[in-house]
Amino acid sequence: MYDVIIIGGGPAGITAGIYAARKKLKTLLLTRDFIGQVGLTGPIENWPGEPRIKGADLINQFEEHLRKHTLDIIEEEVSVIEKDDVFRITTESGEKMARTVLLATGRTPRFLEVPGEQEYIGKGVVYCATCDAPVYQNKKVVVVGGGNNGLSSAIELTDYASEVTLLEIQDSCPADELLQERARDKGVTIRTNQTITKISGDDYVSEVELRDGSSMQVDGVFVEIGSLPNSSVAPASIKRNKLNEIEIDQYSCATNLDGFYAAGDVTNIKDKQIVTATGEGAKAALSIYSYLRNLE
Repeated sequence: MYDVIIIGGGPAGITAGIYAARKKLKTLLLTRDFIGQVGLTGPIENWPGEPRIKGADLINQFEEHLRKHTLDIIEEEVSVIEKDDVFRITTESGEKMARTVLLATGRTPRFLEVPGEQEYIGKGVVYCATCDAPVYQNKKVVVVGGGNNGLSSAIELTDYASEVTLLEIQDSCPADELLQERARDKGVTIRTNQTITKISGDDYVSEVELRDGSSMQVDGVFVEIGSLPNSSVAPASIKRNKLNEIEIDQYSCATNLDGFYAAGDVTNIKDKQIVTATGEGAKAALSIYSYLRNLE
Protein backbone atom coordinates (compact mmCIF):
# COMPACT_ATOMS: atom_id res chain seq x y z
CA MET A 1 0.00 0.00 0.00
CA TYR A 2 1.42 3.35 -1.07
CA ASP A 3 0.72 6.71 0.51
CA VAL A 4 0.53 8.23 -2.96
CA ILE A 5 0.71 7.02 -6.53
CA ILE A 6 1.76 9.69 -8.99
CA ILE A 7 0.77 9.12 -12.61
CA GLY A 8 2.89 11.03 -15.10
CA GLY A 9 6.58 11.56 -15.79
CA GLY A 10 6.61 15.20 -16.87
CA PRO A 11 7.59 18.30 -14.88
CA ALA A 12 4.53 18.18 -12.59
CA GLY A 13 4.77 14.46 -11.83
CA ILE A 14 8.53 14.45 -11.34
CA THR A 15 8.47 17.47 -9.04
CA ALA A 16 5.65 15.91 -7.03
CA GLY A 17 7.68 12.71 -6.76
CA ILE A 18 10.70 14.59 -5.42
CA TYR A 19 8.61 16.45 -2.85
CA ALA A 20 6.66 13.37 -1.78
CA ALA A 21 9.86 11.37 -1.33
CA ARG A 22 11.44 14.16 0.70
CA LYS A 23 8.37 14.13 2.94
CA LYS A 24 8.97 10.40 3.50
CA LEU A 25 5.73 9.38 1.87
CA LYS A 26 5.71 5.87 0.45
CA THR A 27 5.54 6.86 -3.19
CA LEU A 28 5.12 5.14 -6.55
CA LEU A 29 5.50 7.07 -9.80
CA LEU A 30 3.94 5.47 -12.87
CA THR A 31 4.69 6.80 -16.33
CA ARG A 32 4.70 5.51 -19.88
CA ASP A 33 8.03 7.30 -20.45
CA PHE A 34 10.02 10.37 -19.47
CA ILE A 35 9.69 12.16 -22.81
CA GLY A 36 6.36 13.97 -22.93
CA GLN A 37 5.93 17.48 -24.29
CA VAL A 38 9.21 18.70 -22.79
CA GLY A 39 11.21 15.97 -24.47
CA LEU A 40 9.71 16.95 -27.83
CA THR A 41 10.57 20.62 -27.38
CA GLY A 42 13.59 22.24 -29.00
CA PRO A 43 15.75 24.83 -27.22
CA ILE A 44 14.18 26.18 -24.02
CA GLU A 45 15.18 29.66 -22.88
CA ASN A 46 12.72 30.40 -20.07
CA TRP A 47 13.76 27.80 -17.51
CA PRO A 48 15.49 29.56 -14.55
CA GLY A 49 19.15 28.68 -14.20
CA GLU A 50 19.52 27.45 -17.77
CA PRO A 51 19.70 30.30 -20.30
CA ARG A 52 19.33 27.78 -23.12
CA ILE A 53 18.79 24.03 -22.92
CA LYS A 54 17.25 21.38 -25.16
CA GLY A 55 13.95 19.99 -23.96
CA ALA A 56 15.30 16.44 -24.00
CA ASP A 57 18.27 17.48 -21.87
CA LEU A 58 16.05 19.27 -19.37
CA ILE A 59 13.70 16.33 -18.87
CA ASN A 60 16.74 14.06 -18.49
CA GLN A 61 17.95 16.33 -15.68
CA PHE A 62 14.52 16.10 -14.07
CA GLU A 63 14.53 12.30 -14.24
CA GLU A 64 18.08 12.06 -12.89
CA HIS A 65 17.11 14.26 -9.93
CA LEU A 66 14.00 12.15 -9.27
CA ARG A 67 15.95 8.90 -9.21
CA LYS A 68 18.26 10.22 -6.47
CA HIS A 69 15.32 9.97 -4.07
CA THR A 70 13.71 6.99 -2.40
CA LEU A 71 10.57 6.06 -4.28
CA ASP A 72 9.38 3.36 -6.64
CA ILE A 73 9.30 4.12 -10.36
CA ILE A 74 7.58 1.89 -12.91
CA GLU A 75 7.45 2.75 -16.60
CA GLU A 76 4.06 1.36 -17.54
CA GLU A 77 0.80 2.70 -18.90
CA VAL A 78 -2.12 3.03 -16.48
CA SER A 79 -5.32 1.48 -17.79
CA VAL A 80 -7.78 1.81 -14.91
CA ILE A 81 -8.15 3.90 -11.74
CA GLU A 82 -10.82 2.82 -9.26
CA LYS A 83 -11.68 3.72 -5.71
CA ASP A 84 -13.40 1.82 -2.93
CA ASP A 85 -11.84 2.11 0.50
CA VAL A 86 -8.51 2.82 -1.26
CA PHE A 87 -7.41 3.68 -4.78
CA ARG A 88 -6.71 0.72 -7.05
CA ILE A 89 -4.63 1.37 -10.15
CA THR A 90 -4.19 -1.21 -12.88
CA THR A 91 -1.17 -1.43 -15.18
CA GLU A 92 0.15 -4.27 -17.34
CA SER A 93 2.01 -5.75 -14.36
CA GLY A 94 -1.03 -5.80 -12.10
CA GLU A 95 -2.87 -3.78 -9.48
CA LYS A 96 -1.29 -1.17 -7.22
CA MET A 97 -3.02 0.36 -4.21
CA ALA A 98 -2.67 3.78 -2.62
CA ARG A 99 -4.29 6.08 -0.11
CA THR A 100 -4.09 9.02 -2.54
CA VAL A 101 -3.50 9.58 -6.24
CA LEU A 102 -1.97 12.46 -8.16
CA LEU A 103 -2.72 12.62 -11.88
CA ALA A 104 -0.04 14.58 -13.78
CA THR A 105 -0.35 13.17 -17.28
CA GLY A 106 -0.02 16.44 -19.20
CA ARG A 107 -1.29 17.02 -22.69
CA THR A 108 -0.78 15.67 -26.19
CA PRO A 109 -0.46 18.18 -29.04
CA ARG A 110 -2.59 17.68 -32.11
CA PHE A 111 -0.21 16.75 -34.90
CA LEU A 112 -0.41 17.79 -38.54
CA GLU A 113 0.31 14.17 -39.47
CA VAL A 114 2.27 15.10 -42.59
CA PRO A 115 5.61 13.73 -43.85
CA GLY A 116 8.56 15.24 -42.03
CA GLU A 117 6.67 16.41 -38.94
CA GLN A 118 7.88 13.75 -36.53
CA GLU A 119 11.43 13.85 -37.89
CA TYR A 120 11.78 17.58 -37.25
CA ILE A 121 10.15 17.88 -33.84
CA GLY A 122 12.59 19.97 -31.83
CA LYS A 123 14.47 20.77 -35.03
CA GLY A 124 12.20 23.48 -36.35
CA VAL A 125 8.79 21.92 -35.66
CA VAL A 126 7.44 23.19 -32.36
CA TYR A 127 4.14 23.33 -30.50
CA CYS A 128 4.57 26.25 -28.10
CA ALA A 129 5.27 29.81 -29.25
CA THR A 130 5.59 31.10 -25.71
CA CYS A 131 8.32 28.54 -25.08
CA ASP A 132 10.23 28.80 -28.34
CA ALA A 133 9.55 32.15 -30.03
CA PRO A 134 12.81 33.81 -28.84
CA VAL A 135 14.82 31.06 -30.53
CA TYR A 136 13.56 32.31 -33.91
CA GLN A 137 15.03 35.80 -33.75
CA ASN A 138 15.31 37.17 -37.32
CA LYS A 139 14.04 33.87 -38.77
CA LYS A 140 11.20 33.09 -41.17
CA VAL A 141 8.43 31.07 -39.56
CA VAL A 142 5.03 29.69 -40.43
CA VAL A 143 2.16 29.16 -38.00
CA VAL A 144 -0.44 26.50 -38.80
CA GLY A 145 -3.86 27.14 -37.30
CA GLY A 146 -6.12 30.16 -37.54
CA GLY A 147 -7.88 29.89 -34.19
CA ASN A 148 -7.25 32.23 -31.27
CA ASN A 149 -4.17 30.27 -30.19
CA GLY A 150 -2.71 30.41 -33.68
CA LEU A 151 -3.27 34.14 -34.07
CA SER A 152 -1.93 34.85 -30.58
CA SER A 153 1.19 32.81 -31.35
CA ALA A 154 1.69 34.59 -34.67
CA ILE A 155 1.43 37.96 -32.94
CA GLU A 156 3.93 36.89 -30.30
CA LEU A 157 6.32 35.66 -32.97
CA THR A 158 6.39 39.06 -34.68
CA ASP A 159 8.46 40.34 -31.77
CA TYR A 160 11.25 37.97 -32.82
CA ALA A 161 10.89 36.53 -36.32
CA SER A 162 11.66 38.54 -39.45
CA GLU A 163 8.69 37.07 -41.30
CA VAL A 164 5.54 35.38 -39.95
CA THR A 165 3.00 33.62 -42.16
CA LEU A 166 -0.17 32.03 -40.78
CA LEU A 167 -1.94 29.22 -42.60
CA GLU A 168 -5.59 28.34 -42.03
CA ILE A 169 -7.10 25.33 -43.78
CA GLN A 170 -10.61 26.81 -43.88
CA ASP A 171 -11.71 29.69 -46.12
CA SER A 172 -11.67 32.07 -43.15
CA CYS A 173 -9.95 32.22 -39.76
CA PRO A 174 -12.16 31.20 -36.82
CA ALA A 175 -10.16 33.50 -34.50
CA ASP A 176 -11.64 36.67 -33.03
CA GLU A 177 -11.70 39.55 -35.51
CA LEU A 178 -9.75 41.72 -33.09
CA LEU A 179 -6.91 39.21 -33.05
CA GLN A 180 -6.91 39.02 -36.84
CA GLU A 181 -6.71 42.80 -37.11
CA ARG A 182 -3.92 42.93 -34.57
CA ALA A 183 -2.01 40.21 -36.41
CA ARG A 184 -2.25 42.07 -39.72
CA ASP A 185 -1.18 45.31 -38.01
CA LYS A 186 1.89 43.45 -36.72
CA GLY A 187 2.79 42.30 -40.22
CA VAL A 188 1.50 38.72 -40.14
CA THR A 189 0.61 37.35 -43.57
CA ILE A 190 -2.60 35.32 -43.28
CA ARG A 191 -3.30 32.72 -45.97
CA THR A 192 -6.61 30.86 -45.88
CA ASN A 193 -7.57 27.65 -47.70
CA GLN A 194 -4.00 26.60 -47.09
CA THR A 195 -2.02 24.16 -45.02
CA ILE A 196 1.24 22.23 -44.97
CA THR A 197 1.50 18.88 -46.76
CA LYS A 198 5.20 18.16 -46.19
CA ILE A 199 8.08 19.40 -44.06
CA SER A 200 11.69 18.99 -45.16
CA GLY A 201 15.23 20.17 -44.56
CA ASP A 202 18.65 18.89 -43.59
CA ASP A 203 19.51 18.98 -39.88
CA TYR A 204 16.73 21.53 -39.33
CA VAL A 205 13.58 22.57 -41.14
CA SER A 206 14.22 24.65 -44.26
CA GLU A 207 11.15 24.16 -46.45
CA VAL A 208 7.46 23.32 -46.34
CA GLU A 209 5.21 22.23 -49.17
CA LEU A 210 1.66 23.57 -49.26
CA ARG A 211 -1.67 22.17 -50.34
CA ASP A 212 -1.75 24.25 -53.52
CA GLY A 213 1.55 22.71 -54.67
CA SER A 214 3.70 25.72 -53.83
CA SER A 215 6.50 25.75 -51.27
CA MET A 216 7.96 28.14 -48.71
CA GLN A 217 11.47 28.54 -47.35
CA VAL A 218 11.12 28.69 -43.56
CA ASP A 219 13.21 28.16 -40.46
CA GLY A 220 10.40 27.13 -38.14
CA VAL A 221 6.94 25.57 -38.16
CA PHE A 222 4.67 26.39 -35.22
CA VAL A 223 1.78 23.93 -35.02
CA GLU A 224 -1.18 25.58 -33.30
CA ILE A 225 -4.12 23.29 -34.04
CA GLY A 226 -4.80 22.51 -30.40
CA SER A 227 -3.83 19.93 -27.82
CA LEU A 228 -5.71 17.41 -25.74
CA PRO A 229 -5.43 16.86 -21.99
CA ASN A 230 -4.52 13.29 -21.14
CA SER A 231 -7.41 12.97 -18.73
CA SER A 232 -9.24 9.93 -20.08
CA VAL A 233 -7.72 7.57 -17.50
CA ALA A 234 -9.24 9.55 -14.61
CA PRO A 235 -12.38 8.06 -13.04
CA ALA A 236 -15.62 9.15 -14.68
CA SER A 237 -16.69 10.87 -11.47
CA ILE A 238 -13.84 13.38 -11.69
CA LYS A 239 -15.13 16.79 -12.70
CA ARG A 240 -13.83 18.13 -16.00
CA ASN A 241 -14.41 21.38 -17.87
CA LYS A 242 -15.66 21.67 -21.45
CA LEU A 243 -12.09 21.17 -22.70
CA ASN A 244 -11.91 17.88 -20.78
CA GLU A 245 -9.33 19.34 -18.39
CA ILE A 246 -9.46 18.15 -14.78
CA GLU A 247 -10.95 20.84 -12.55
CA ILE A 248 -8.90 21.43 -9.41
CA ASP A 249 -8.93 23.61 -6.36
CA GLN A 250 -6.38 26.26 -7.28
CA TYR A 251 -4.88 26.28 -3.76
CA SER A 252 -4.45 22.55 -3.18
CA CYS A 253 -4.77 20.80 -6.57
CA ALA A 254 -7.54 18.65 -5.05
CA THR A 255 -10.34 17.40 -7.29
CA ASN A 256 -13.95 16.69 -6.38
CA LEU A 257 -13.03 13.09 -5.45
CA ASP A 258 -11.62 12.81 -1.95
CA GLY A 259 -7.94 11.87 -2.04
CA PHE A 260 -7.58 12.40 -5.80
CA TYR A 261 -5.36 15.27 -6.93
CA ALA A 262 -4.23 16.57 -10.31
CA ALA A 263 -1.43 18.89 -11.39
CA GLY A 264 0.06 20.47 -14.48
CA ASP A 265 -1.21 20.68 -18.04
CA VAL A 266 -3.91 18.03 -17.58
CA THR A 267 -5.76 20.49 -15.32
CA ASN A 268 -7.62 23.74 -15.88
CA ILE A 269 -4.71 25.97 -14.81
CA LYS A 270 -4.42 28.99 -17.08
CA ASP A 271 -0.78 28.90 -18.17
CA LYS A 272 0.62 25.68 -19.57
CA GLN A 273 4.33 26.17 -18.96
CA ILE A 274 7.13 24.00 -17.59
CA VAL A 275 7.74 26.32 -14.66
CA THR A 276 4.06 26.44 -13.69
CA ALA A 277 3.77 22.65 -13.98
CA THR A 278 6.67 22.16 -11.57
CA GLY A 279 5.09 24.58 -9.12
CA GLU A 280 1.75 22.80 -9.36
CA GLY A 281 3.47 19.46 -8.79
CA ALA A 282 5.13 20.76 -5.63
CA LYS A 283 1.85 22.27 -4.43
CA ALA A 284 0.00 19.00 -5.00
CA ALA A 285 2.58 16.90 -3.16
CA LEU A 286 2.56 19.22 -0.16
CA SER A 287 -1.25 19.21 -0.15
CA ILE A 288 -1.28 15.40 -0.20
CA TYR A 289 1.19 15.32 2.69
CA SER A 290 -1.11 17.60 4.73
CA TYR A 291 -4.16 15.56 3.76
CA LEU A 292 -2.56 12.30 4.91
CA ARG A 293 -1.37 13.80 8.19
CA ASN A 294 -4.90 14.98 8.93
CA LEU A 295 -6.12 11.39 8.51
CA GLU A 296 -3.83 10.15 11.28
